[in-house]
Amino acid sequence: MTDVFFIKSPHTRLAYREYHHSQAPKGSCLMLLHGAGVGGELTWDAMLPYLTNWETILVPDLKGMGESYGHSGEEEPVSVIELAEDIHALTQFLQWQTFDVIGYSLGGLVTLLLNQLRIGLGLPKLTKMALLEPAALDRVDLFELQELRNKYRAASDVIRETGDVELGVSNFMDGVSPNRRKQTSTETIAKSRLAHRPFGFAYALDSVTELVDEYVKHSHLRDDLLRLTNQVLILSGGISHQSLIQHYDVLESQFDGWRHQSIVGADHSLPFQKPRKIGKILDNWFSLKEP
Repeated sequence: MTDVFFIKSPHTRLAYREYHHSQAPKGSCLMLLHGAGVGGELTWDAMLPYLTNWETILVPDLKGMGESYGHSGEEEPVSVIELAEDIHALTQFLQWQTFDVIGYSLGGLVTLLLNQLRIGLGLPKLTKMALLEPAALDRVDLFELQELRNKYRAASDVIRETGDVELGVSNFMDGVSPNRRKQTSTETIAKSRLAHRPFGFAYALDSVTELVDEYVKHSHLRDDLLRLTNQVLILSGGISHQSLIQHYDVLESQFDGWRHQSIVGADHSLPFQKPRKIGKILDNWFSLKEP
């Protein structure tokens, strides 16, 4: 087991783990940001052996997941902006100036917001980031995206208001991975992990939905966020919703420096399903020099 460290960030008693590769370039740093419901260690542990380009790899737990809690010690609502602020505080505490980021689902959106936050503070933008089915980029049409997010809001309402965690998690999974194979051991494990801190999971879902509501009101905000990026590798599951895959193709053609790759046989759970393959893809892409 890797030791867990804590800092008092603006909104959270933030937990994180550090991993080290002595053979990697000195001073090279990578941040891994997990998705809603499942903490950093469980999300990235199987992939870590294939991420060899960095001397230090940082795996935090976002508020409401893993071992990170609000300062009250209770589960409480959170915004994705606050999550980005917590991660920025962690990089400042560790005196990280330049680093790469890989973000999955909610963590992918937090990665984009962290980049925006850094630029607003006069810090360098992230040179490279990899996004694994990032939240809020599921659809090109914002109203269609809002309709999808409202299904997740209903799932989170079920968890909080009825206490039926199994039903709420199932409703979420039906929306995010409609083409998955059900009634398997993998399905059972996924549901168990998401149900570990159900209220934290529900609040994480709501944080994205609330941001998407803002994007619908002010449609330029999402494009503004994406235009601030430099080099981005965005990964989709090959059996994920076709509208998601098509949007990633649009992003690749719309923004310089973006590249889309689909992972055959995977859905939204791609880091859990294909850790070795994805780890090697990521390791190779980050090692490439800028064109």
